[in-house]
Amino acid sequence: MIIRQARKEDVRQIAEILVEDWQKAYRGIIADDYLDAMDAEQRYEIEVKRYDQYVVAAEGQEILGYAWNMMSDDEEADCEIIALYVRYNRRNGGIGKALMRNAMDSFRQAGRKKMIIWCLKENEEARRFYEKMGGIAHRTGTHPWGNREYEMFSYLYDL
Repeated sequence: MIIRQARKEDVRQIAEILVEDWQKAYRGIIADDYLDAMDAEQRYEIEVKRYDQYVVAAEGQEILGYAWNMMSDDEEADCEIIALYVRYNRRNGGIGKALMRNAMDSFRQAGRKKMIIWCLKENEEARRFYEKMGGIAHRTGTHPWGNREYEMFSYLYDL
């Protein structure tokens, strides 16, 4: 497995990973009608506009997961992992850890000091992972999907 910048030819797999992950991991958290309406082709049209901001974990031509890392001017954190997704059937194989470590290393090299990552408050699997990776519970907020607001939870990391 290697971690590299995403390429345009990766976008279809990136869209498929996101849709599958949401439909499986967020079932029971996000409204079913919202999840059921998700479509990889529709996601492709969104992701193709920003794929150059992503890094992917790849094994040959297969994309195993991806992360969207961004510098920030937030007063509490100067960098953020906006999104981190791993193919659902490849979870617990170290891919998420590798993507997290890659983000943290890149941020450190850029002179950043504090990283933040947000997740759904009810997403216990993600919360356990972020805590295991050294995240400190930070603050809460909300985010809209569909016609509903969902509670979010953030973790802060000293780099």
